Amino acid sequence: MKKITRIEYQKNNKDRVNIYLDDNFGFGVDLNIMIKYGLAKNLELDDEFISQILISEDKAKLYNYAISVLSRGSKSEKELKLKLSDKGYDDESINTEIEKLKANKYINDDDYCKKFINDKINISKYGKRRIKEALINKGIDMELIEKNISYVSQDDEIKIAYALAEKKLKSLTDAEPIKKKMKISSFLLNKGFDYEIVNKISSKLLKVENEGFED
Repeated sequence: MKKITRIEYQKNNKDRVNIYLDDNFGFGVDLNIMIKYGLAKNLELDDEFISQILISEDKAKLYNYAISVLSRGSKSEKELKLKLSDKGYDDESINTEIEKLKANKYINDDDYCKKFINDKINISKYGKRRIKEALINKGIDMELIEKNISYVSQDDEIKIAYALAEKKLKSLTDAEPIKKKMKISSFLLNKGFDYEIVNKISSKLLKVENEGFED
């Protein structure tokens, strides 16, 4: 048995304490772990009890690290798991704490998917194809992707793509219409718009240009 002879707050983090056993440093723990296990001066601990405390401490560290990652920017479940794995945590511990984070609404792939689509449509001006590809890479379930991206209509895409193409056309110095069409088409395809939309817009835009931008 080992006796707690001193407990002191850590200098750089008042949410953590150092536990001294038999006048020697034993381990550091989160304040909540200290309260959970009733750690106090003169309490005697056996090796099994110390092991339980340290397991709980590791879980708390993982959870708190996950919170700090999420505080810097939203993440999909897959992205967060990769971050935690890179930090050296094992899969079983990661999955356990991920479920807690989901239960506490710190992580939600459906909400993440909605926000990602909204940002990429309205800020990045991406087409649905590129958005889908990005979400798949982030591990979002295809059913969630299809459900949420269905709210973006083809008319919405056409308006965005047309505005982008108009701006791109003004920057082109090529005299030949075919070269302009190729560059505009390549630009819009790279933005993630489908070929049908791209072809329709590039053809219409160059026709309008040739007619002096008159309907």
